[in-house]
This record gives sequence, C-alpha cells and structure tokens, in this order.
Amino acid sequence: MGRKTLPTKLKLVKGTARKHRMNESEPQPESKLPDCPVWVHPEGKKEWGRLVDEMTKTGVVTGFDYIGLAALCNMWGEYVEGTQTGEPVSVAHITQMRLYLVEFGLTPSSRSKVHAGNGEKKKGPWDDF
Repeated sequence: MGRKTLPTKLKLVKGTARKHRMNESEPQPESKLPDCPVWVHPEGKKEWGRLVDEMTKTGVVTGFDYIGLAALCNMWGEYVEGTQTGEPVSVAHITQMRLYLVEFGLTPSSRSKVHAGNGEKKKGPWDDF
C-alpha cells in the first residue's frame, strides 16, 4: 500500500504542490464544527472545547472532521476515567487514540509536518482552479 494522498492545502504549505497532481474537485469544507455530540464522555467534552478552539484558529479542522474528532474526544474521556478509577486501559484503545492524534496533527512529530497559519485563508497559486 502506498502513501496517503496529502490534501491540496498541505501540499501548498509544504511547497510540494504540482499542477498536474492537483485534484481540481477536492472538497473545500468550512473551518466550522458543530457542537460536541451529546454521547461523548464528559471528560471528552472538555477536551472537545479545548481542541476545537485551538484547531479552528489555525484552520486545521473542518466540519468534515466532526466524526473523527468526536471519536478521539470520547476515547480520551474513557482513558481519563480508566486512569482515575484504576481500571486498566487496553493497549488497543491507546493505540487507536494515538492514531487519531497523529491524523489530527496532535503529536509533536505529526505537528512538525503541518505549517498552519493564524486562521487566515491565504490564496495559493492554484486556488482559482
């Protein structure tokens, strides 16, 4: 299996964008997320508020990320509850949570690959396509 395709905006930021490799019909969702789902663990809801505030400032998350971010926050809440009560948290749970963290650029190494701005949309060389 090959590497995952990078989003166009990330290619532009990294300087690896090539016109012949651009997806001209790539969706461009708004950087606005709905409220946290009611089913998310209470500790996860706290994390939702913190993450959404920080991530929307930089334009890292969009409405398309709703499900993934909700799942991450719910898993975080379950992790916190497990550690507070002394119940063991499965390795599979921690691994899955780590994968979500990497996908959202929430680890030091994954974050170093993202060059987000201050939330302002900058026009790239192929934005008119």
